Amino acid sequence: MMSLFEINNLTKKYEKPVLEHLDFSIDEGEIMGIIGISGCGKSTLARLIAGIEKPSEGNLLYQGKPFDFKKNRKDIQLIIQNPIESFSPRMKIKQFLYEPYHYFYHLNKKEAMTAIKKILEQVGMDETCLEKYPHELSGGQLQRISIARALIIQPQLLICDEITSSLDQVIQRDIIELLKQCVCKYHMTILFISHDLSLVHEFCNQIIVLDKGKIIEKGSMNQLYESKNEIVRNLLSAAYLNG
Repeated sequence: MMSLFEINNLTKKYEKPVLEHLDFSIDEGEIMGIIGISGCGKSTLARLIAGIEKPSEGNLLYQGKPFDFKKNRKDIQLIIQNPIESFSPRMKIKQFLYEPYHYFYHLNKKEAMTAIKKILEQVGMDETCLEKYPHELSGGQLQRISIARALIIQPQLLICDEITSSLDQVIQRDIIELLKQCVCKYHMTILFISHDLSLVHEFCNQIIVLDKGKIIEKGSMNQLYESKNEIVRNLLSAAYLNG
């Protein structure tokens, strides 16, 4: 399996280090989970890989070459925890979904609308949502729309930053099933950041545990359960008790 994205000696500092000397790679077609307590650097890592922020030190390689946000922005997309923040309150859903067709594929509105309706069907939404504004939809519906927009762009790497954390358990499972379908149909690679270890266990091939901005464990969930690291064991125990 080929490496799609490589992180070498990645460090991010603000007033103090948030991430320190991270090294790992994400293979094509892999679903990699990132877990750790709040404040460990998960969302900062997501923004760095998405190109929203720049590292203080280290290298990001995409398909073996230095990651160039302007050149590669179509290939790497980020979906965030609170979907409403991705939408303009004055923009209808149809405008939000039309934008990538306009910018990336230069389609007119009539050409794009047929494709938009097909994408909505794939994510379990119907076209009645197109005339609505973001505040008129639920959090789960907005996450489906966010995923639909990502499917339009067809990224190589989709970064999901706590995208199920504000949703109830039934909708969480629906979103995970939708992502599984995306992986199968579009051969997408996913970086799945979550505090819900049951979802990570079900969904991810490989998992990285962050603590205080450093990687303290890597492997499958079964390997994590065999870890001798006390922080990892406490994290798993807390998830088991909360579950």
